[in-house]
Amino acid sequence: MPLKESASIVEDIDATPVATIGTESTTTIASENDSIKLLTFNTWGLKFISKHRRQRIEAIAQKLCEEQYDIVALQEIWSEDDWKYFNQTCQTIYPYRRAFKSGIIAGPGLAILSKIPIDQSFLYRFPINGRPSAFFRGDWYVGKGISITTLKPHKKNALPIAILNSHMHAPYSKVGDASYSTHRACQAWDFTKIVNMLKRSGFAVIQVGDLNSRPNSLPYNLFTVESQLIDSWRFLNPNEVSIAGLTPEDQIITAGVTCNSQLNTYRTHSKIEDACRLDYALIDINTITPLKAAVKFTEKLPAPLNCSYSDHFGYSIEFAVQSKDEHKTHDDRFISDPSEKIEIYQQLLIEIAEYRKHTIPFQSNWRKIYFFSSILITLSFYLFSGFQSRFAVLFLFLSHFILVTGILNGMIWFFGVRSESRALQEVELEVEDAYFSLKTEMSHPST
Repeated sequence: MPLKESASIVEDIDATPVATIGTESTTTIASENDSIKLLTFNTWGLKFISKHRRQRIEAIAQKLCEEQYDIVALQEIWSEDDWKYFNQTCQTIYPYRRAFKSGIIAGPGLAILSKIPIDQSFLYRFPINGRPSAFFRGDWYVGKGISITTLKPHKKNALPIAILNSHMHAPYSKVGDASYSTHRACQAWDFTKIVNMLKRSGFAVIQVGDLNSRPNSLPYNLFTVESQLIDSWRFLNPNEVSIAGLTPEDQIITAGVTCNSQLNTYRTHSKIEDACRLDYALIDINTITPLKAAVKFTEKLPAPLNCSYSDHFGYSIEFAVQSKDEHKTHDDRFISDPSEKIEIYQQLLIEIAEYRKHTIPFQSNWRKIYFFSSILITLSFYLFSGFQSRFAVLFLFLSHFILVTGILNGMIWFFGVRSESRALQEVELEVEDAYFSLKTEMSHPST
């Protein structure tokens, strides 16, 4: 579905699509080629916070027009002005464009640029995505989720492509409550549901984005075991290497590092062992054949900036999509072992149970205690200030401060923690259903 202005649609519902206006001579439509080039890139677009944001965004947009991918999935487009710049600059090269909207502040930051016509799109918003009390982190307020974009077949008889783009909840520590590992694991579970539905519907599925999950983590294993998606980088680079033992240059070339590289000007002080892969293109090997993969946007902007394009590097994959006839066969090499699934289910159930046993009661109890205590303390201040008039102003200020913060904590407890607890219960029940169903199948295999 090409981008249109609402007014144009109202005036003329049969108007010529934007995708076909003045683009024939400059745009090479992907349907002319057998392979498709895709880029996923976290642009680090935090308004007022990200360094050199505007200059970097402009440079990214210009380079996208020069390199001409067929599909571009972007994350952290959190400024409307930045999206307008992408939209205007890239409209000739990428006639089909879409930014996704959600949340209280900024939105999920997800966008897609494409040479292939968009068929349908929608946004799935994560029900478990941080807490409103972590206002200084912002994940809850932007309404993170999964943008699902289905594209029309890029050539005759080819399978339609489904692009699932996401920027999952960030880890703010390696362990503990601030790691948000349970939240990402639940988001990964939601991902698997959507991926499997799209696969059953006959789409060539590719999952991309800054998934904030390292290889072999629980979310990563859910993607590769439960959804049976293949890590395109690992498929094309099967030899495992120790990232910590490589030079920064080799970490990019050999290990596909996209985050915390010392070669990134915004991460020069990172430890060599902190370099990692967080940006992926996970594919359904039964419908998509990966051909090439590379880390992109590793260069620096010219002087006087001399900075990286983002605090992440981009990740690009070139792939071929099977025809509808080829889709009738499946590659049995990549079918998950049922015992692997059982192990993943158990790990996820333990993760949720631990969180509900410790974090939820802690968050709930101290906020409830603060709320009710604030009411009692405020009433006491009002009574005491009546007898000590010279402290009346001080007591009035303190009582109002305590009451306001108490009400806020009460609202977070009642609306936030209770909602989070129920959402966790729902995922727990879904996993239990899948666990017991698979256990039954393993105990009574069909003959």
